[in-house]
Amino acid sequence: MTGIAARAQTRSAVAPRWITAAALLLAAAIGLSGQALATAGEPTHAVAWGSLGFAAYAASLLCLVGRSQGKFLGLSRWRLGSWILFWYGVAFGLATLTWVQPQTGTPALITLSSVLRALWLVAVGMTLWALGYCAGPGRPARRLGKKVTGALSLRFTPEVRSPLAPWILYAICIAARIASAVTTGRFGYVGNAQSAVTTASGYQQVLSLLEFFGPLAVAAAALQVYRERVPSARVTLTVLFLAEIAFGAAAGNKQGFIITILAVAIPFTVARRQAHKGLLAFTVLALLLIVIPFNQTYRSVARGATGTLSTSQALDAAPGVLAQTVRSGNVGGVLSSSASFLLARIREIDSPAIIMQRTPEQIGFLSPIQLVELPIVTLVPRAVWQGKPLLESGYEFSQTYYDLPATVYTASAITPVGDLYRHGGWIPVLVGMFLLGCGIRLLDDVMDVYGNPHSIFLFLLLFPSLVKQEDDWVGTLASLPGTLLVFLLAIYLTFRRRATGPEPIGGSAGRHPGDRRQQA
Repeated sequence: MTGIAARAQTRSAVAPRWITAAALLLAAAIGLSGQALATAGEPTHAVAWGSLGFAAYAASLLCLVGRSQGKFLGLSRWRLGSWILFWYGVAFGLATLTWVQPQTGTPALITLSSVLRALWLVAVGMTLWALGYCAGPGRPARRLGKKVTGALSLRFTPEVRSPLAPWILYAICIAARIASAVTTGRFGYVGNAQSAVTTASGYQQVLSLLEFFGPLAVAAAALQVYRERVPSARVTLTVLFLAEIAFGAAAGNKQGFIITILAVAIPFTVARRQAHKGLLAFTVLALLLIVIPFNQTYRSVARGATGTLSTSQALDAAPGVLAQTVRSGNVGGVLSSSASFLLARIREIDSPAIIMQRTPEQIGFLSPIQLVELPIVTLVPRAVWQGKPLLESGYEFSQTYYDLPATVYTASAITPVGDLYRHGGWIPVLVGMFLLGCGIRLLDDVMDVYGNPHSIFLFLLLFPSLVKQEDDWVGTLASLPGTLLVFLLAIYLTFRRRATGPEPIGGSAGRHPGDRRQQA
C-alpha cells in the first residue's frame, strides 16, 4: 500500500506542472494565432504562424489529457488518446510549415487561405474531440468494455501458449498474402492497381484481415523474449522481424515498417519499464537513410512513365533498388531530403483545405445520413450481398476534389474531420468529433498494455486507422468490426487457455520473470 500511495502522491504533485505547461502553451497558441490573423495579407507568413499556433494548441491539449496518465503524458503507456493528440500536433501543425514552400501536383490546386481556414476547422474539431475524451462514454459503456476484456482475461492467460504460436500466426499471414497476390495480381502498392477499384470478391476482405497477423506474430515473439524470457524466442523474433520488414519493403509500404517496430517496442517497454533506445535510434536512421529513399525509388520504378510493372517484375527489381539506395554515399543530403519528404508526406491539412475550398460552392454537401448508413452497410458480407458497391472513397475523392482522371489509381487521405465537414458542414464536425473522442476514451479505459498483454494486439491493430486518421469517417468506423474479429482470433491462437478459474487476488496471475516490482 505504501508504494501505491507514493505513486498516487507523485502523480498528484506532477499534475499541476502539466496544467501550468498547458496554460503556457495555450497562451502561446493564442499569441501565434493572433499573429496569423494580423498577417492575413501575407498568406505564406500567416500559414507559418497558424501552423505553429496549432501545434502549440495540440500540445496544450496533450498536457491536459495526459497529465494523469503517467510519464510522458500517456505516450509511454501507449494510450491512444495521447498518441492522437501528438499526431495532430505533428501532422496538422508542424508538417503544415511545408506550405511556405511552392507546391506542385495536386496541392498546387489549394489556396493558402483555404489552408488557414482548414487549420481553424481542425482546431475546433480537435477541441470537441478532447471534450469528448474528457467526458468519456458513460458508465454503461465502460462496464460493457470492462466486461468484455475481463472475460478474455478469465479465459486466456497473459502467456503465449507455445514457441510455435508466433510461427502459426505468421504462416496464416503469408498464406493470406500469397492468396491475395495470386487472385488480384496486386501486392501492396505494386502490381495491378486497377483491380483495387474495379473488382471485389467475398474472400478478399477475409484475406486482407488475415494479413494483419504478420505484425501480431512479431509482437507475440517479442512477448516471449522480453516478458517471458523464452531462450529460443530470440531466433523467432529476429527471423519474423526481418521477414516482416522485407515484406513491407517489397509491398512498397512505409507504414508496415513503423507497425513492425511498434510490435517490438511495446512489449519491450512493458517488460523493461523503459524505452528501447537502440530500437528508437535504429528506427529514425533506417527510416530516413533507407526506408524512405528506397520506397520513393521503388514506387517510381513500379509505376513509372514507361508503365506499371507486374507484381513479379516489381519484386525482381526490388534488390537492385535496395542496393542502389544503400550505395548512396551522400548521408547528409539523404537525411535532409528524407526529412523534407516525410514532413510533406505526413501533412494532413491538404484534404480539409481542399474540402473547405470547394464545398459547398462547387461541390455540394453530402447527406449526413450517410455517416450512419454506410458503416452499417459495410457490415453485410460481400458473400451474402453479391452486388455490394465498392467503397473506394479515397480514389473517388481524388477524382471529385482534385479532378484526377479515373485512370490515375491513387487514393487521397480524407481524414475524419474533413469527411464530417463535407457531410453537412460544422454541425457534423462538432457532433462527430465529440463522439469520436468518447469512443477513444472507451478504448483507453479498457486497454492496459502493462496489465494485460492482450491489449498490445488491439493497440497494434487500431494504431493505423485511429492515430494516423487518414481514412474518412465511414472507413474508420467500418474497419472496427473486422479489426475486433482479427483481435479475438489472434488472442485465441496466441495465448494459453486457462485450465481452471482465475487465480485469487494476490496470486501470481499477470506476473512475469522480468517484472522488477515482484520483490517490492
